[in-house]
Amino acid sequence: MNAHQTMTTEAYAVYGRHSPNKEMAFSIAVVITLAVTMSASVVEGYPEGAPASACAEMFPNHLMSHDNASLPDERYSSQNISSAPYVITAATQDNGKVKVSLRVTDGYWEGFFLQARLQGTATPVGMWEGLPANTQTRNCPGGNKNAVTHTSEAKVSTLDATWTPPSTPANMTVVFRGTFVKEFEDFWVGLESDPLSVNAYVSAGVPLGSLTTVVLGTALLATFACMI
Repeated sequence: MNAHQTMTTEAYAVYGRHSPNKEMAFSIAVVITLAVTMSASVVEGYPEGAPASACAEMFPNHLMSHDNASLPDERYSSQNISSAPYVITAATQDNGKVKVSLRVTDGYWEGFFLQARLQGTATPVGMWEGLPANTQTRNCPGGNKNAVTHTSEAKVSTLDATWTPPSTPANMTVVFRGTFVKEFEDFWVGLESDPLSVNAYVSAGVPLGSLTTVVLGTALLATFACMI
């Protein structure tokens, strides 16, 4: 190989390594890779239901940038509770259990997370049952089946479920607290029902109020029998 050929080969090698087109292609590839990686790790949703890790704050793990300094971390809630198109109502049934209903005033929800909490606390209590399709229970710390969430991204506008009070305290005031997700970036956290006073359940299906009535009635009959 003569000197001219050697210089040409070396120049080609250098040019090949530093080709503007190749450098641009490499840079684009790096940017795309980083974007995909960040999207996978930062922008997360749960189409199959809220995880147990969300039990305390009931906040969707939708990590996005926002300008609301009052919100923790980088989580983004685009809606104020006062504008929520959802309603949570609760009514005590004859058997001492509570029928809880979720309704929309406009639109639908694709995801939700629901708990019963003693008023003024952040701990879910009681147990959920009688769930409709596309819903499931979650075991939050300290309880069993003490939260309810979705199982799919199906659009929903109504939902009824049954909640059983815990065995203590004897009398309590509870609120039903929910998070509703309409779209990934469009959700409401901390919507609550009106407070509801309920009696404890001392066994499956026997509310404390009913048991007290039975005990007092039995005592009166025994007293009356002794007097005869």
